[in-house]
Formats: sequence, structure tokens, C-alpha cells
Amino acid sequence: MADKLEVGDRAPNFELPAVYGYKPGATSPSAEQDVVVKLKDYEGKKWVVLAFYLFDASPEDTKAMVCFNEWNRKFRTKEVELMACSWNGVNSHRQFIEVYQMGFTLLADEHKKVTEQYGVIEEIDDLGQMVKRVHRTTFIIDKTGMIRAIWDNIEDFREHPKEVWERILKEKGL
Repeated sequence: MADKLEVGDRAPNFELPAVYGYKPGATSPSAEQDVVVKLKDYEGKKWVVLAFYLFDASPEDTKAMVCFNEWNRKFRTKEVELMACSWNGVNSHRQFIEVYQMGFTLLADEHKKVTEQYGVIEEIDDLGQMVKRVHRTTFIIDKTGMIRAIWDNIEDFREHPKEVWERILKEKGL
């Protein structure tokens, strides 16, 4: 497992299949084509909020992603791109986005390489058997690719996007 990333570290670049957010009255633009998102494409252009989560449509993750979706417009007003990443594939992401009408990008880390790079894999005891899963973690990455904030012990999914928003404003000096 990769070393745990810290504030001030350079965010590992990634290149992952993705599904763009829902647009009312249209299908996702990535539904008809293979879309790949690269973190380096945002360098020098936008800040990135990268939220790792367990599964599409699990109760906790649905609550977290729906709450992030409610804040997405605000993030965009400050040139911040919101992305979420799990081990689910693009077909699962496409359905998740359409059912909950999420307007941001979901990244498909089916090979678990990016979650490994970011150090967000945890091992838990599940009925006496140790299993690996994604540890819910959120990163704020600035235009230079530097990690500005990390949340790895998220307790209140409803308040978390507000905390992220407030931190972005503080870090950007707004």
C-alpha cells in the first residue's frame, strides 16, 4: 500500500475512465463515447475536489454524493472541478448519475490503482474475514497539483460539502 498522502504533497496523477454528470433533458455526454479523465488536464486551470467513496447507490455514499451534488454549482463558480471515485465501473456510474441526477464526474477505478496511489484502501474485518475497501476520503487539489486539504474521517455527510466549500474559500483567500 502506498504511503499516506499529506497536505503539501503533490497529488498523484491519474488517467481513469469516467462518466460526466447528468444534464437535464439529455443523456450523459459520456454515455455514447469512452471518456478518460486525467488529473494533469486540470493543472494550471482549475482546483479539484476528489472524493473517494465505497459503492454507487449504497445508503451512505448516496447521501454523500447527493449532498456534494447540491454544492457543485457553488464549486464551479470558484473554478473548482468536483470528481468522485470508486471501484465501480462506468456502467454502474452511468446509472448512479442518471438515477440521482448528479452533475459532476464519476471516475471508475476498477483496477484499484488510483485508490492505491492515494492511500485510501483500508482493510476491515467483515464477519471474521479481512476484506479491502475504499476508505471515504476527500482531497482538495490546487491548480499546481498540490494537496491543500484532506478529510479521511468524515462523520457527517450532509455537512461535509459545506466544510470543503469553506476550506476552498479559505485556501483561495476569498
